[in-house]
Amino acid sequence: TIQSTLGQLPGPMILKGPECGTIGGMSTPAIAIVGMGPRGISILERLSARMDDSSDPITVHLIDDAQHGAGRIWETDQTKTLCMNTRAGAVTLFTEPGSTVDAPVLEGPIQYEWIQLLRGDGDNVSAAKRELFEQHPPAAHIAQDYREELAATRPESNPSRALYGEYLRWVYDVVIARLPKSISTVNHFSRLETISEDGHVDVLRLADGSEVRADATVLAYGWMIPEYNEQEKQLAASGLNWIAPNNPVEQDYAAIPGGEDVLVRGLGMGFYDIMALTTIERGGTFVEDPSARSGLRYEPCGQEPNFIISSGRGYPYHPKSEYGELPPTMPRRRLKNVIAELSGTQNIDFDAQVWPAIARDSYEAYITTLERVRPDSLLRPRAEILEAIDATAPDELGAAIAPMVTEPWDMNDLMYQIAGFTGDIDELTEHIAQSMESDIREAAAGHDSPIKAALWSLSQSRKPASILGAEGRYTRESRTGRYAQVMSFGQMIGSGPPLFRVRQLLALVDAGLAHFLGDHPTLAIEADHFTLTSGPRSASAPTLVDAFMHRPDIRTAGDAMTRCLVDSARVRPFPDHGQPTGSPETDGATRRTVHPDGELDARLHIVGIPTGKQWADTTISPMPGTDPLMLQETDKTARSLLVQAGVL
Repeated sequence: TIQSTLGQLPGPMILKGPECGTIGGMSTPAIAIVGMGPRGISILERLSARMDDSSDPITVHLIDDAQHGAGRIWETDQTKTLCMNTRAGAVTLFTEPGSTVDAPVLEGPIQYEWIQLLRGDGDNVSAAKRELFEQHPPAAHIAQDYREELAATRPESNPSRALYGEYLRWVYDVVIARLPKSISTVNHFSRLETISEDGHVDVLRLADGSEVRADATVLAYGWMIPEYNEQEKQLAASGLNWIAPNNPVEQDYAAIPGGEDVLVRGLGMGFYDIMALTTIERGGTFVEDPSARSGLRYEPCGQEPNFIISSGRGYPYHPKSEYGELPPTMPRRRLKNVIAELSGTQNIDFDAQVWPAIARDSYEAYITTLERVRPDSLLRPRAEILEAIDATAPDELGAAIAPMVTEPWDMNDLMYQIAGFTGDIDELTEHIAQSMESDIREAAAGHDSPIKAALWSLSQSRKPASILGAEGRYTRESRTGRYAQVMSFGQMIGSGPPLFRVRQLLALVDAGLAHFLGDHPTLAIEADHFTLTSGPRSASAPTLVDAFMHRPDIRTAGDAMTRCLVDSARVRPFPDHGQPTGSPETDGATRRTVHPDGELDARLHIVGIPTGKQWADTTISPMPGTDPLMLQETDKTARSLLVQAGVL
């Protein structure tokens, strides 16, 4: 058994040799994996799946200045206050039988099964997964350090990010322990700064001054921060207290002052993290209180800010429903028919050809659930209502079904929840708080909420709809119009925080520590404060927190590594109907980058989040039983790395 201590090693371990490494006096090919989070681990495992002890030798360089086996987001030494937005029973890093991969699968426990095995109650876990766990037992400290969390975790729980990091590092340890003798690894605990070419190899220069020479390279680095836009340059030069956009664990949240007003832009997952880090992490306490409309009462510590919050939509992300189990799979029968008809075709008009099916499936889910939980609410037979749904334009569905039910519901009301609201900050805050109270009630109803059934149907439509339109198959007009609107709305209603976070936010509202400013705020930078304005409402404070992340964009890259790839013509923006996007274009079969002249790069591959404008589902962790696109991608990339390195 090999227990990883890589996170504690002080610097790079580099094999010596004339070029990439030497074994038996012969030069060996080398592959560089940049980024040792989930994708980097999976690529290493997929390399191993294609090799055995008798294969030609190869050296694999593992490069990341974050914790190898966890990556920056999932580092195991972070606070346990931050949780995953994914459920314990809905994430894995192992390929499964029947997966669309070429190399042999390695069956291993999903995160919840791993937790069960840690607790000693994994009798229902398959024999193959139990055997792998027993062959490679996790570090002994995990069961002790996470004892309370492990005991409370169910498949539908949202584990701490640190615990997910422990799972990832265990998978990494398993992969390292199972490497065939033909693969040797070299760990570099430094950040990649530039890549250049020297003949037929890449030269990777790291921040610690070392170099790696590679016959094939893959960038699996996740989020990269673009350079500041014009407004952000002004903010950086203002001398005021501005917390720039980034992942919350990399933002200086300690610089957010307690006991005073703080302006915030962003009401998604970044804000919920900042909220937790400046309340719970500072000693504040949320106490169960049945008399409170959130079900919680906040007991302050005196060091929390008074948040004044705005965002593009102006409304907080909706809570995930509590089903008492993993979320259901919605039928979405119309969308499935559309996908079967249009799959692989070009110039699909999302607005005319896809959106009607998504909207009608959503309203059918509403009617079906309403009939089940409150059958007297249907004033017409269900079949008649469904006929009306199929005969009605998507934006008119709410009005069409209103006379047929005693509980009418219109999706448009949620899409534009506060648009045009003219009240002051206190009035808007109470308006949103009352809506949040309803959101909480519906989420707590789980399977028995017609509204949540409708919203979950729409949310689950995002992945298949995005796959249908990948590689620019939607018309540009519909992609930048309705498609973008639906994806954004679906994220707000389906990728929001666990219910307890929304309850906490409402408790802060009731404690007078959170207020809402509105949508589409404008910013003014004054001599000693910032001012945000939304409609008739304005607020000023000396601190501004941007609680969001920009999408990576190679056209405005903020890191030297991406800039050097652009300058050396090793990447080009993926063109969507002739218009460049922020994603580097890659080859579908290999994930090799595409040069400005259309040629494939001989060595460089890019996977995951940066390629999101071309490939669908790039930010989603692999879900068990779904043949995850991420694992399909790492499998084909691993094969290409070995081909380009001359091993296959």
